[in-house]
Amino acid sequence: MTKNSGKRIVIFGGAFNPPHLGHVSVIRSVLKKFPCDEIWVMPSADRHDKAMSVSGQHRFKMVEILIKELFQDAKVPIKIPTLELDRPKLTTTYETKTELENQYPDFEFYFVVGSDSFNDIKTKWVNGEKLYKEANFIVLVRPGISLPENLPKNVMVLERNLDPSNFSSTDVRSLIASGKPVSQYLSKGVSEYIKENNLYKVV
Repeated sequence: MTKNSGKRIVIFGGAFNPPHLGHVSVIRSVLKKFPCDEIWVMPSADRHDKAMSVSGQHRFKMVEILIKELFQDAKVPIKIPTLELDRPKLTTTYETKTELENQYPDFEFYFVVGSDSFNDIKTKWVNGEKLYKEANFIVLVRPGISLPENLPKNVMVLERNLDPSNFSSTDVRSLIASGKPVSQYLSKGVSEYIKENNLYKVV
């Protein structure tokens, strides 16, 4: 057993293309409602269902800016692993789970997903049936999206108050490309980084 044994780690994976205030609300919900030792915000590489329009280097930097800007006083460490970005191939959540468990056999991992994504795991994700049965999930309930009644014991459900005008990274990219303001969706630091690097001008 290492000195880090027994840690409870929350994995918040995503494209973060770009990271926005919706992502911030997820992290805040976990910090408030789920006792853990660390939160790992993990930018994904290209996925089977999604090619990234911005490099992993840019997305990592934006997440780093966001965490430093808004979570300096977080009660648990928030880290940004490059495990998926460092892979030389397409990535899946099941591969990530397996790799994490092999690297850190004494850690307990919990994957954060929205209720909409959670309902797709078994039917749309690679190795979804196995992932659904084997992985620990923290499910954030989105308005209007219900969950199955009999959930496995490895699923923790958290209620989260979402802004009724829910938005996505796709929405933010479209607004930037059309020259519309996005300051209400992004932290100041991320917004400045996007401008400085001329990102998302073409969607």
